[in-house]
Amino acid sequence: MLRRTAAPILAALLLSAGCSSAHTAPVPPAAGTSAAPTAPDHSGQSLWHVIDSNGNTVTQLGDDDPVVTAVRKTVVLHSGAVDNRDHRTIGESTTQEFTFYNKGFADQLRSQQYDTKLAALFTANHLTTRQVSIAWYRSTFPEDMTTAKVQMDSTIEFTEADPAYLSTNKFELNKPYTQHRTISLTKTGDTWTITAIEKNPLEAPAPPKPTS
Repeated sequence: MLRRTAAPILAALLLSAGCSSAHTAPVPPAAGTSAAPTAPDHSGQSLWHVIDSNGNTVTQLGDDDPVVTAVRKTVVLHSGAVDNRDHRTIGESTTQEFTFYNKGFADQLRSQQYDTKLAALFTANHLTTRQVSIAWYRSTFPEDMTTAKVQMDSTIEFTEADPAYLSTNKFELNKPYTQHRTISLTKTGDTWTITAIEKNPLEAPAPPKPTS
């Protein structure tokens, strides 16, 4: 149902706001903003599945399950950090972002100079973004419940950007763009941390269908 793209880690994160692999605009915080979690209609079925080694659902978990609550909290806080960014505070924002990653993932990003390239992108183009909403999709745990793979959408808007940047990347200010993400997490003690992220390009909302 949802298209996925494979991309190197740095491109997948640094180009998180691109409408294609050539578009650049990662999305950390506009102070005091947070998006209310939302979910598409799935006919009342749980989105949280415990699966066996073959990927078959063994059981489903409700939103109020303690493990689900902990995982959702990590994903929500992380998305708030990476989707509410301001070129004036990009360094603080990136520091906050890295608190959600395990050491291996953080080291991998730093080795690719993700943090410095992110700062350069935001400051050079005077970018500011804010999160509008998030939505949840089918997400899974293995039976030992020590890892998780979360499918979600985040919708953002650009609230500031240089006109040349907007023109080059075919973006508009204050227009919603949605990105699908697959977030892998692992549990260490009582803490869930992010070990990998796959991101689709940002997509503008589909135009309304003509009425007959």
